[in-house]
Amino acid sequence: MLTSANLSILFFSIFASITFNGFFRNIAKTNNILIDIPEKSRKFHDRATPLTGGISIYVGVLVSALLLSGLTNINIDTQYSNKGLFKNSEILGETLTRKYQVDDIEYDLSIEKDTQSQSQSVSIVIETDNQVPTQIKVEPTSDGNFLVTLASGETQIYNYDNGVVSKIELDESNVEEVLLTSLVSSNNIIIDTVTLSALICGALIIAIMLFDDLFGLRASYRLAFQAVIAYIFVVFSGESLLSLGNLLGDGSILLGSASTIFTVFCIVGLMNAFNMSDGLNGMCAMLGLVPLSFLLLLGSYHPGSLLLIGSIIGFLLYNLGYLGKKRRVFLGDTGSNLIGFCIAVACIFYSQGYAPAGVVINPVTALWFVAIPVLDCISVMTSRIIKGVMPFRPGRDHLHHMLLDKGLSSSQTLVCYIFASTLLCLFGLFLQKYFITQEYISFLIFVIFSLCYYVITRTQLNKNA
Repeated sequence: MLTSANLSILFFSIFASITFNGFFRNIAKTNNILIDIPEKSRKFHDRATPLTGGISIYVGVLVSALLLSGLTNINIDTQYSNKGLFKNSEILGETLTRKYQVDDIEYDLSIEKDTQSQSQSVSIVIETDNQVPTQIKVEPTSDGNFLVTLASGETQIYNYDNGVVSKIELDESNVEEVLLTSLVSSNNIIIDTVTLSALICGALIIAIMLFDDLFGLRASYRLAFQAVIAYIFVVFSGESLLSLGNLLGDGSILLGSASTIFTVFCIVGLMNAFNMSDGLNGMCAMLGLVPLSFLLLLGSYHPGSLLLIGSIIGFLLYNLGYLGKKRRVFLGDTGSNLIGFCIAVACIFYSQGYAPAGVVINPVTALWFVAIPVLDCISVMTSRIIKGVMPFRPGRDHLHHMLLDKGLSSSQTLVCYIFASTLLCLFGLFLQKYFITQEYISFLIFVIFSLCYYVITRTQLNKNA
């Protein structure tokens, strides 16, 4: 349920995005910088358009976070969120264990998935040199409360409202209560280490891709910078792909020491997939907004997601011409790479159990959430490599080009993309619900769908040629 604080985040970010989109657009037009010139072979706009959407989205998120930190219950708090997490995560079977260091006390937070009910149970283990280990088990109930089992076996019922845990019978001085409030309450509005890391990496993306929009970067340099940014995020946030789930029907695929490099590869891949999807007004932004909206409907009220959703909505009002067709703005490489990065972070966050007592999707379900940009990117790059063409060279061989060649308008093509993305998200969630322990079924269907997508699109492209 959206609280007043959640709504504040959403509306603040929409307003900030609208304001900064107008501000940066005017700067670009006045100084004749960051302007995209129409080019008939690939581009479909008929007038010079500022490439300031990505900058505006990021600044909208940043300013909203700073303002709300002083006006609401949002706090910049790393002490009880992800501090000390770096490189201390591991998966044992179906259990994800993460270590927290607060002052001189080390905490083991274990999140175990119930494969039958798809719920989570959370165990907080406190270990010190001068204290007997204590364990608190927290299990979400169907009515939104939490069943807490103490080390003694005693059970108690707790609930929360806007980040405040009530009916706690432990001593107020106990750190268990503090940790319970911080980690369990999904409505607790905290700008945590993950969000801070994303904001820092977002600034790096804006800086580097702004240079790309202004002067152009070689594909190899751009890939190298993207990989460095992704690595920085993995190190400082502690987020990484630890498990790919039961993709082959033989138990969870654990990445172990390969986790970091594979995570970097996936983040870079999604950044480029979303960048390549930015071919029509609203397309890249909507491909990011659809999965974020599904996570919101599933109960995810993470402030970072809300800030991004609001900022994207503000951008779309300009990009789709709702504030006047002459006032359109484009994402530019800054915006498409930023959205791709944020979607990659969201997929990792919700598929690896990093959200305490929050929304959980299987890794393969995350694939369905980003199916269209990923499959189009792979299809186009594979086709170009086969033909001996540079895979990152611009061209008219994307799915939206095929739809336009069939006579669809730009708006009709966008509607098709939104409908397809929504349908695939729903289908992925359907497969997760009914085949939760058989993730390999969903993965097999995804592979078959991918092959069909490639054959159909490449065959159709050859016909159009």
